Amino acid sequence: MRKFNATMRASIFRHRNLLLLWTGHVISHAGDAIYQLALPWLVLELTGSKTITSLVALSAYLPAVIFSLLAGVVVDRFDRRGVMIFSDGTRMLVVLLLVAFLLQGGTSPVIVGVLAFTVASFATLFYPARDALIPDLVPPTQLTTTNAFISTSGQFAHLAGPLLAGLLVAWVGLTHLFTIDALSFAASLMCLALIRLKDKDQDRFKQLDRGHLSDLLAGLQYVWKERPLGLFLLLTALNNLFIMGPAIIGMPIFVREVLELEFRAFAIIEAFMAGGMLVGSFLLWRYAAPFNPALVLFVGMILDGLTYSLLFVSATYAQTKALIFIHGIGIPMITVSRTTLIQTVVPSHFRGRIFSMVNMSVIGLTALSAALVGPIAEVVPIEVVFLSIGIGAAACGAIGLSHRGMMRLVPRTSGG
Repeated sequence: MRKFNATMRASIFRHRNLLLLWTGHVISHAGDAIYQLALPWLVLELTGSKTITSLVALSAYLPAVIFSLLAGVVVDRFDRRGVMIFSDGTRMLVVLLLVAFLLQGGTSPVIVGVLAFTVASFATLFYPARDALIPDLVPPTQLTTTNAFISTSGQFAHLAGPLLAGLLVAWVGLTHLFTIDALSFAASLMCLALIRLKDKDQDRFKQLDRGHLSDLLAGLQYVWKERPLGLFLLLTALNNLFIMGPAIIGMPIFVREVLELEFRAFAIIEAFMAGGMLVGSFLLWRYAAPFNPALVLFVGMILDGLTYSLLFVSATYAQTKALIFIHGIGIPMITVSRTTLIQTVVPSHFRGRIFSMVNMSVIGLTALSAALVGPIAEVVPIEVVFLSIGIGAAACGAIGLSHRGMMRLVPRTSGG
């Protein structure tokens, strides 16, 4: 078994399309990491308001609620690589519009929020298309290894991105951190353009003959019929409601108010989380194949929740970095296992729609979570917020482990 797993890992490095996808992801995810750090910090600087910062963060995540289901139909109808190229290109142009606005002296958080909303709207197409495409690039036996490999692109990027942001902000200024993000989309677009798919793979993207609404309803009916899958998506959404708002809005507040440090410290803490994510992805890549992905996922939820709760007693910069590093290990346990389950349990012609539902449940609840944290943090100490949400997130993992239907969402051994 060990020799077989080593052979699968080695074959990935000889796979041209996967290496192109990975390279583009490293660059664009580094830009995304810079963008995600710079956006809330920009709004805090422009307004000084935690509530307005939360509302702008909401505008960046709300499109997942509005557009994800429609995006899933698009992903299942069209060339998935082409959808990804379109997503990268449009996001690059909109981020450049934000840079132009700031260079002209713009300070309106409303304009910033509108542009963030537009960037996020086109992003709803990208990740469902990618995750639905991967099973057409590799055999089913390599999906866990491939997903772990692709996830390392995000971890490398989110390790480098905050460090780059901390270094570059003093050199190019906060505004041109967004310029760097736009350039990262251009690099990703070029890598995607070099990917070559077989004709039979291209044909699979155009098999739907019904109307868009019928296709959307068919995807919803599939989830309703597959009850454990629907419960799984619901639990994922609830977990993100607890975790993501504090991660996005709570952490910069924690750094400013509890640790009393500046942007560079915030960036380094985020880099520690990315380092933990990289370690988690490596462990999955190396050891996860024999384990039930549902088990790995729910244990990851418990680990994420407990580490956030412990921020309640973290009084130093060093303690915070250590906890966030461990927190990061649990993130790929959730995301990689979830992706592998869906890729192998869900038939190919439904994948785009199901991944879009995941996108909606993850990012949509992230939007609500981010919107709630700012106002709550105005009246509740942020360390108390972390304690509460951490307990809730860990409870999600415990519920999943105790539910027989979700624990039996074991991938099929054959493709579909």
